[in-house]
Amino acid sequence: MAMKKKLNSAGFTLLETIVAISILTIAVAGPMTLASRSIGSVSESKNGMISFYLAQESMEYIRNKRDNNVFSGLDWLDGFGLCINGKQCCIDAVNDNIKRYPNTCGFVKYDETGGNYYNHSTGDDTIFTRIAEITKIGVNEAEIEVSVSWINKFGANKSVVLVEHIFDWK
Repeated sequence: MAMKKKLNSAGFTLLETIVAISILTIAVAGPMTLASRSIGSVSESKNGMISFYLAQESMEYIRNKRDNNVFSGLDWLDGFGLCINGKQCCIDAVNDNIKRYPNTCGFVKYDETGGNYYNHSTGDDTIFTRIAEITKIGVNEAEIEVSVSWINKFGANKSVVLVEHIFDWK
């Protein structure tokens, strides 16, 4: 009988093995979940930053074009007919080009060789669309609204919208 007791206490029981595996699984699953969520957050942050810079680029393009118009003696909003008062356009600042939205826009393109984002036909499609609209408020004031939108990897619509007022400062 002494021999029988010794054999039963020598190894793990099935229950002990299941408990040990469960504890190990919980210990590994926590950090893996945290790492997965961190990667998702980094992706969302990256897309948010890119969209903000794309919107900011359009804002700066519009301000620059307004300044050049004033210095050249043209109307301060000359060249923005596709974007003014209820019309939407897409701006390709790299190529100094304004197109009518949605007819000729589509996704913003990315060119790896130069590292530039474009609103024209060269480059690879990104997940971003960029739309600008200018609303005249008075003779010397206009509101610019630039919206950059994308669909994240979970299928949710995301967007960054910048609004700014510009003036005919001459």
